[in-house]
Amino acid sequence: MRYALPVAALILPSVLTLASAASAEETVRSDEVRVTATRVARELHDVPMSVSVMTEEDIRKSPARTVGELLEDVPGVQIHNSGSQGLKRVSIRGESPNRVLILIDGQKIAENKSMDGTAVLIDPSMIERVEVIKGPASVLYGSEALGGVVNIITKKGGTKPVQGEASVGYSGASDGFNSSLGLYGRSGGFSYRASGSYEDHDRLKTPRGDMPHTSFRQKEGSLFLGYDFSEHFSIGGGVDMFDSSISAGSMEPGYENFSVEIPEWKRDKVNLFAEARNLTEYLARVRFDAFWQESRKHMINTVDVDGMPIKIVNDADNINRQTGAGLQTDWQMGDSHYLVAGYDYNHDALDADTLASGTLKAMGMTMYRDVSRHEGSMDTHAFYAQMESVLPYDFTLNYGMRYTWVETDMDRAEGTRTSMGSSRPKETGSTGSTSESRPVFNVGLVWTGIDDLALRATFSQGFRVANLQERYVLSSMGGGTIYPNADLDPETSNNYELGARYDNGRFTLDAALFYNDAKDYIDNVTIDAAADISEYRNVSSAKTRGLEIAAQYAFDCGFTPYASLTWMKRKFDYGSWETYHMGDPTFTGRAGLRYERALPKNTLFHADAYARFANASRDDIQEDSGISTITYGGWTTANFAAGIDFGSERQYSVTAEVLNIFDKTYQFSDSVYEPGLHANLKFSWRF
Repeated sequence: MRYALPVAALILPSVLTLASAASAEETVRSDEVRVTATRVARELHDVPMSVSVMTEEDIRKSPARTVGELLEDVPGVQIHNSGSQGLKRVSIRGESPNRVLILIDGQKIAENKSMDGTAVLIDPSMIERVEVIKGPASVLYGSEALGGVVNIITKKGGTKPVQGEASVGYSGASDGFNSSLGLYGRSGGFSYRASGSYEDHDRLKTPRGDMPHTSFRQKEGSLFLGYDFSEHFSIGGGVDMFDSSISAGSMEPGYENFSVEIPEWKRDKVNLFAEARNLTEYLARVRFDAFWQESRKHMINTVDVDGMPIKIVNDADNINRQTGAGLQTDWQMGDSHYLVAGYDYNHDALDADTLASGTLKAMGMTMYRDVSRHEGSMDTHAFYAQMESVLPYDFTLNYGMRYTWVETDMDRAEGTRTSMGSSRPKETGSTGSTSESRPVFNVGLVWTGIDDLALRATFSQGFRVANLQERYVLSSMGGGTIYPNADLDPETSNNYELGARYDNGRFTLDAALFYNDAKDYIDNVTIDAAADISEYRNVSSAKTRGLEIAAQYAFDCGFTPYASLTWMKRKFDYGSWETYHMGDPTFTGRAGLRYERALPKNTLFHADAYARFANASRDDIQEDSGISTITYGGWTTANFAAGIDFGSERQYSVTAEVLNIFDKTYQFSDSVYEPGLHANLKFSWRF
């Protein structure tokens, strides 16, 4: 009986798609990839969770401009572009981005004033790997992980005193360039890394023409320092500064002048850690983490629609400040039991100023000018424990719980409207405080009685508390008004999965069948369609069923055919009506043929011809006059990528790709069309 390194978490494996094929000389197996999705580093093959991984090698070779583009082929993941090519948000198994937790090195990015969820504010060049956990992960990661988790692990030190890496790339989708440089190493007990990146992109080029207001720029710098006092004790920390400027627009007739300009979206972070290992026979590890982070977003929304007499401009300056800490302990309890237990704390503070004005276009006269200010905070405390027990007959039992309580306070919500020379107080929401607490549980059974095969059956619960905007902040972006609701209940879910993973080093098959039952969904419900007024309410429940499956076979000649497919159906019940159509396609996937061949002089050639596809979908929306429908056509794109790694240690890499070869017009469930026929190029160098 094989004993898997024990740890926490009970979600069945979904589809794992490794972006790079096995080389002709050596097949890369899943048990050679180490992940930390379960809060303990272990081989991917042994992780008892639905997790997909983008490795450092995948990221190094990919010309992707954003993390969203890195993840767009992960089964069960949908990428929302929010009207812009530079602003990507992640949806998992149909759950909206505000139900997906975004972590960087295990620490979340907060977003308390956004209708679209948390954006991924980091450059791909800074990333060692990305772990995508699919399905509720609230036991290990807490509130907001109702749909899943995207955990981004950044690069740290090296293996030699001085090492480096550099890259430069071009994207034909936006006539954009990107570059990065990193210096890192290890000497004695010290390790370090200093990195920087910059990219600048023009308007998005689609088959229907250039998309207005879709340029973006971003830059990032980071520094990491660590010291190992011995094999048993380490400390370290780092700073990270991300800065971006993003534009979003629309190609709908009459809305060409509608735009969202974000001249500043910054994330500054400082973090520290200390870790002790193998302290006693029973205490395997103690780790303490702490961080401070500030995300600042300055957003200008201009609504200048043909036929409207008034031009509306909303100018918002939002600051989210976070302070967080976590203590985790790992216990080896005999030969068959391993316990992970800990405490997490997070303090989110929102400081938001909004200026809204309406100008009569015919006369250039300001009709009104609104000023509002909000100050609030959320404190989250959680204790968690997860046990893995090895049982007879090749069974492993996983079981755990997390108890979370969240205290929400809005200390200030005030505003003023100036119109026709007079000023008066304006409604901007409300002040108040609420407290929510709840335990969540998971349990699962894993069987590994056949070599290279793991079968799993699991149950897990999800739990999400309403954020500050949903409870207390009146929002007026986009020309409409959304009222908050201080009486919102938490969203909850129960998730069930059956899964199997087989990997013999040549043939890989990975599948998961899942069912999720979520209740008390928070949605903005239309109150007055003519005035575009709505309110957040607990009005819906959702039942989601799906299948994720991927397979590949590596031939000795270097060819690897592969395919991945996601089938998903969601039923929303709003009480007065229900629908199966929420804008998500039923089928999505990727299929192709990869090839790798070792050439003379330590050179490796690799190529990939593949198709991406999704079937047609529709989105049903309830209005005063009944149900309106938005349809999205099905699509298939043909793509080809090729590259070469060369040098004495294959330290140089050139990758080129041609995407959407037949120039198909298509879009996801957002307002931005995807790029037409275009080419990307990337050169990277390690030294």
